[in-house]
Amino acid sequence: MSSGCSSSSSPSAAEVGEGYWEARDEAVARLGAMAARGGEVELSAEQLETNNQLQEDEVLALQAIYGDDRIKPVFVRYPLPNGTQVFLNLHPEGATVETEYDKGRDDGQLIYACSLKHLPPVVVTCLLPRSYPSTCAPYFTISAKWLDEPKVSYLCTIFDEISTELPGQEVLYRWVDWLNSSSWVCISLKDNIVFAPDKVSDAADERAIARRFLVDSTIPLMQSYNEKRHHEIFLQSLHECRVCLSENTGRNFIKLPCHHLFCLKCMESHCRIHVKEGNLTKLTCPDTTCRSLLPPSTLKSILGDEGYAQWESFALHKLLDTMPDLVYCPRCHAACLEVDNDAQCPECFFTFCSLCKERRHVGTACVTPAEKIRILRERHQKYSLPEKQLLREQREIDELLNVCAALRDSKQCPSCKMAISKTQGCNKMTCGNCGKFFCYRCNQAISGYDHFWRGNCVLFEIPNPGRMYGLFEERDVDEDSDDDPEELEPELVWLYPCPICGRNNGKWGTNNHILCMGCRGHYCALCGKRVLKSSTHYGPRGCQQHTDDPDPN
Repeated sequence: MSSGCSSSSSPSAAEVGEGYWEARDEAVARLGAMAARGGEVELSAEQLETNNQLQEDEVLALQAIYGDDRIKPVFVRYPLPNGTQVFLNLHPEGATVETEYDKGRDDGQLIYACSLKHLPPVVVTCLLPRSYPSTCAPYFTISAKWLDEPKVSYLCTIFDEISTELPGQEVLYRWVDWLNSSSWVCISLKDNIVFAPDKVSDAADERAIARRFLVDSTIPLMQSYNEKRHHEIFLQSLHECRVCLSENTGRNFIKLPCHHLFCLKCMESHCRIHVKEGNLTKLTCPDTTCRSLLPPSTLKSILGDEGYAQWESFALHKLLDTMPDLVYCPRCHAACLEVDNDAQCPECFFTFCSLCKERRHVGTACVTPAEKIRILRERHQKYSLPEKQLLREQREIDELLNVCAALRDSKQCPSCKMAISKTQGCNKMTCGNCGKFFCYRCNQAISGYDHFWRGNCVLFEIPNPGRMYGLFEERDVDEDSDDDPEELEPELVWLYPCPICGRNNGKWGTNNHILCMGCRGHYCALCGKRVLKSSTHYGPRGCQQHTDDPDPN
């Protein structure tokens, strides 16, 4: 066996699979060579039968203990403590770990550190001769292709010591048990793994299959194995969906870049509904505390080719709509760039005004939408137009009427200028085109509710701020009372809506300073405005703090 590291180029992380760490072909070849040199020991038929029975019993015992039907080779995986670091120390004097990264040292030492949750396995491959366990120990190899040759050779030495202490007895279980329970201290240093520069051993052990590449090339392979192993465990483990609260294995789940987990059915429904409705800003993590945008790679795996193509089309149009200097040709609907309200279509070469969508009119004022509607209607009354032209112009009139109605009853988003109407609810609006928040009352861009808490605008509009709303509450009727329940009239209770959250609250006696039981904000029952400081709101120049409710009758 050649010792030390090879100068050949190391394989890429994508090319390395489980077989690289097992080194099964190399182990089988070495075991065959060792068995050929060892020869066979002459034993009686009775002794051979006894050895066969002991070997079968030992293999069955290992299968029962470790639950693995592949006892030869045996895989040993170390349960890493939390925060295990892998250090690369290229200092010529050796490897030492004093602090987490030892950044304070300035002695020419180069240290690289990374965190791993799963290490590649240590693989023990055994060949049981017919004379085992009566006279000979098993032939074995130890494969740890992420360790250097001296450390793997030391593990082989420990196996030899165990065999020497137990002559004529079964040793497979002792070997595997020692690897699982005691070998970690031989590999780690203070629960961390420190890789020093590769050294050439003078006495190489044929049974030790160690790394063949430079240590700085081995670490990326270990990181790749760590990611694959972590993904395998994720696929086999049970997880709970945060939406439907169902449990299933990771094969039926999707893990988002923000590390939140959701089942495939919920994610498919979530994405397909928003893509179908064109709400691309809603394609975020379903977790209410996260709302991270879903990357295109995740959307493609969830939506499939057809749904992803539809998302791409919507995303492109939404991106084009946010460009202030882009308009669409009125003839072929191709995207055009405008300059000073004029544009030329790159497809049909039609030059038009971006305001009225008519031919370019240099030096002539552009007509307003209302004026254009009047001109088109007058032309329909005066002239007998072809049916196709009449339908086209009528559709144009309908579009202009919709634009006028939208501009009259809506406000433009301060970010992308999209017209948005409010039908009900609070004044905090969310643009369906760009996803930005703004106040519908003052049309300013906002981030949260601080804009309303500072008293600039009210969150809920109150039609008549000084008006009080009456609600009837039925009084309790005592069963022993002589009063007729039909003659009891309901009691009228006056409530005042909160300008911040809209909740109706009552006064305490005659005090007009009300504390909202919903948002815990303070406001005045007379003017309906928020009260930031009682001494400045109430007084000779302000509202009266104590007044009686008007008589409802």
